[in-house]
Amino acid sequence: MTCYNNFMQNRALIEVNNATIELADKVILKDIQLNIYEHESVVLIGPSGSGKTVLLKSLAGVFVPVKGEILIEGENWQELESDEKHDLAAKLGMLFQQSALFDTLTALENVEFPIKEHFDWEQEKIDRVSRELLAKVNLADSENKLPSELSGGMQRRLGIARALALNPKIIFYDDPVAGQDPVQSDQMITLIKDLKEKNQSTLVMVTSSMKVAMKVADRIIMVIDKQVIDTGSPNQTMNHPDARVQQFIHGYTQGPIKIE
Repeated sequence: MTCYNNFMQNRALIEVNNATIELADKVILKDIQLNIYEHESVVLIGPSGSGKTVLLKSLAGVFVPVKGEILIEGENWQELESDEKHDLAAKLGMLFQQSALFDTLTALENVEFPIKEHFDWEQEKIDRVSRELLAKVNLADSENKLPSELSGGMQRRLGIARALALNPKIIFYDDPVAGQDPVQSDQMITLIKDLKEKNQSTLVMVTSSMKVAMKVADRIIMVIDKQVIDTGSPNQTMNHPDARVQQFIHGYTQGPIKIE
């Protein structure tokens, strides 16, 4: 992995300035400060229910801070007009934990959907680009299948293809290998890393697996106690002085993190 300090020489694509996120009147994240830089891979870790996915979705503009701001390429979602939001959304790709595929659309149609929403292309070009994406995730032979006809791993790969449909600058992954066996998990992580490098994109991922985090991350962020801890590179994370970090990464039952 590249030393994450090198990425700080790049521009900050996402800036989180004293952001507080509430859901159902409950504070999930409080006064968060965080920058994510161009081309880096940032992995969010933390105990179950700590707010990792909430942070991911907030970075992607799904949840709105009740205080502070989240800027993407210097722009605040809340201050943009509809057409400006539309243009900004085209720069983002997201793989939700359950893939969020359209059940009644084929694999090809699922990939084509965001392209049709954002670009005024001829159908021939849409078909060609979508088929190229399916080939990248090894689903070229499944373009006419519905999601229900695909295995869980294939659905995840289809979700990746759709997330990449707009050639986004920033890709958000919500626990992409959850529920997959070690072989499937390794294949998925290799695919995600390869596509990230080919597309020169910026990656933000939530994972429950430290093994995955260590393979993917340039920088690791721990979400804990409504805050974030920038633990640095994988090597720096392994030697981080915070007892909560050490308890989590090693899976200790004893420590400051209370198991509910």
